[in-house]
Amino acid sequence: MSHQPDLFDDELPAAHQQKENNSTSALKLTAQDSGLTPSQQRFNRLLSRIEKLKNQLIEIQTISDAHRPLHHQTIAPLRERHRTFTRELVLWLDGRLARKGLSPNQKCIATLILCNLCEQLAAEGDEEMQILHDKHSTESLAQKEQAAILGVREMMADILGEPLADDEPLDNLHDVFNASMAKMREAAEAEQERRQQARARKKKPSAAQLKAQAEQQEAETTLRKVFRQLASALHPDRENDPEERTRKTTLMSEANAAYDRRDLITLLQIQLRTELTDTASIAKMAEEKIAALTRLLKQQAQELENELHQRRQVARQEFGLPSYETVSATSLQRSLRVEEVSLKQDLNAMQQDLQQIQDDKYFKSWLKEQHRLSQANFIDDLDDWMMDSFRYK
Repeated sequence: MSHQPDLFDDELPAAHQQKENNSTSALKLTAQDSGLTPSQQRFNRLLSRIEKLKNQLIEIQTISDAHRPLHHQTIAPLRERHRTFTRELVLWLDGRLARKGLSPNQKCIATLILCNLCEQLAAEGDEEMQILHDKHSTESLAQKEQAAILGVREMMADILGEPLADDEPLDNLHDVFNASMAKMREAAEAEQERRQQARARKKKPSAAQLKAQAEQQEAETTLRKVFRQLASALHPDRENDPEERTRKTTLMSEANAAYDRRDLITLLQIQLRTELTDTASIAKMAEEKIAALTRLLKQQAQELENELHQRRQVARQEFGLPSYETVSATSLQRSLRVEEVSLKQDLNAMQQDLQQIQDDKYFKSWLKEQHRLSQANFIDDLDDWMMDSFRYK
């Protein structure tokens, strides 16, 4: 195999034994005669931190994938029964509202319950429930959604100081929300850029800022250089042997993905595996190169931190964990048991209600209790909202 110029040496590298080692330990700098310098120590610490973050990401994915079938097997049948009971209640309310014997207030409460339940089921794709909702409501679901969209658009126009673009696809609340978030990100980035430019106009860059800019430029140059060496060495079109072409195609695909996500470690590991460099060359890196690579590693570590936080939040949302709960096999199993018990209790209560509301006297008492509960829940939600508002001021 022909060798490219080594990233960390001015001379062509000698032939090396191939190293199939994807651990970051192969990239760690080793002590020379005078021991590791502070910058070399930082480099090694970041390598360890990144490896730990990658392992945590793998662990989250493994735990989630292992738990998902059990969660679905346990919860899906209970939720389906819940939907079935809800539909039965809606259809019974529809029939009861067609008969006499209810006061105007009782009709109003029963209609409100029916429409709320229909709205929940229609959101899951039940077209019959959408029809029933529109039959009993003074405002159709389509009208409600349009009113909600208009309300969100007006709110975002007040926040942003300008309306959302009319040429964007904003046919539903999901689209409006995504467009709003994108607009807010753009506004925040523009404001940050404006402030940075204003600060830059007021004073000259400090020595530390100039050093950071130089390190960032060196880091970008280094990242491109590593990738270009790999692209030159691994180009599959230059390989005649079918097996070697397949191997290079796989490695080039890995390199492309790593470069897209600015994953310096993976690029260096591929260099080791393809003998474009070796651990001895990495250990002899000059201090300026270490500083540049360390900056890239810091950025990669921050991106992995953000990804890990997002993965944890996704897992918590999928499996019903509180936002503060650690995602682990134990916590997922505990949450599953709690959710299972809660759903079974709800199902028992719904089944009893469906049986007992056949008696008109019980039904009217049930309506009164549902009205009381809805008011209590509204007050609780309002209290929570007010507490959150004061907390974040």
